[in-house]
Amino acid sequence: MKHVAAHYDGEKVVLDEPISLPANTPVEVLLPDSLDEIDQLKKGLFLASLPSLKKIWDNPGDAVYDNL
Repeated sequence: MKHVAAHYDGEKVVLDEPISLPANTPVEVLLPDSLDEIDQLKKGLFLASLPSLKKIWDNPGDAVYDNL
């Protein structure tokens, strides 16, 4: 799954960056009720990804970055 920023132009949802999708690819659009809800969703996604990030970065080859 990929997150793509978009906005509503008054008529349709417009993606803020170009993506390559085959025609008729199903997509889901989440419509937050408030800006605060957007922040909560972003925080939740970040926290959910932490275990994977730790697994990727917690290795001897990347230990040099611990001292930056």
